[in-house]
Amino acid sequence: MERIEISVVIPVYNSEKFIVKCLDSLERQSMKEIEVILINDGSTDRTEELIMQYQQEHSLYIRLFTRKNAGQAAARNFGILQAAGKYIAFMDSDDYVEEDYLQQLYQTAQNCQSEVVTCGYRSVRPDGTVLQTVSVSSFADIADYGRPGMFVVWAKLFLREFLLRNQFRFPEGGMIYEDVPFSLETKFKGKNVKAIAYIGYNYVQHSLSTMASSKVTCSRFPFDKMDEVIRSTRPADPEAKNRFEFEILHFFAGFLFFFCRKASREDIRRLSSFAVKEIRTYFPQYKKNPYLGLIKEKELPLVHRIAIWIFVQTVRLRMLNSFAFAVTRL
Repeated sequence: MERIEISVVIPVYNSEKFIVKCLDSLERQSMKEIEVILINDGSTDRTEELIMQYQQEHSLYIRLFTRKNAGQAAARNFGILQAAGKYIAFMDSDDYVEEDYLQQLYQTAQNCQSEVVTCGYRSVRPDGTVLQTVSVSSFADIADYGRPGMFVVWAKLFLREFLLRNQFRFPEGGMIYEDVPFSLETKFKGKNVKAIAYIGYNYVQHSLSTMASSKVTCSRFPFDKMDEVIRSTRPADPEAKNRFEFEILHFFAGFLFFFCRKASREDIRRLSSFAVKEIRTYFPQYKKNPYLGLIKEKELPLVHRIAIWIFVQTVRLRMLNSFAFAVTRL
């Protein structure tokens, strides 16, 4: 291919049930100047066979790399270095996208000279049943930053030179929530970061997905990377600083109250202590954040706004650990 505008990086592990649908959605893209970089992360099923067959029978430009299993983060880091496109998009191998998905993101990036563009997504069952639709720009066709809490790297387009220049990397070693520090860094260090009202990504939820099968343990949480990113990413601009602070409050509230239901008492204690330390060290005025409140940030569901408000109160009252443990036992 003479010109590649977008490299789509997809880690693949035992995805024989989903990979063909994923690739079909990319082959149907209205934008054709793309390459698909598949990193076979040590699959033990028919995934690699299906990909090689797809290469032979379809016109989609696929570059397949097979490596020893090292996890999704390592596969994504490898994919960034292989990419030839001006922009990079990440996908999960069990997801699929709408036909104009890449075109919509690309056009916004070009028009706004953006280093990061994000769009909305649907949570769907494998049969296509829509469970939830999430917009990142509910009140405008295009907005700066967009809805808080988008701690995923799919449904986004990144300028490759921006990623390489800043040496952004995912924390490796079998970590969970490795998307979070990467998403925070790129969102708050990027120029002209935009969110569009378009809904183009389909996030497939099933029992085999990484988050459905992962247990939250301290050994797998990227403590050092999170601390590094929070310390180094805090913006100097007051408005951006408030936004960044609210994103951190949002993450810890959602993580501790909604995603730690399989965690042990000791893990919750350590995770809560870490959250409190980060908040008090880097955001001593957190209680005064202008985005806090049940009637603020109406792009967020009410339950999220309530959770963030409760998180702030329990940190203030030194009750976060006991409250988080009680909530996760419900």
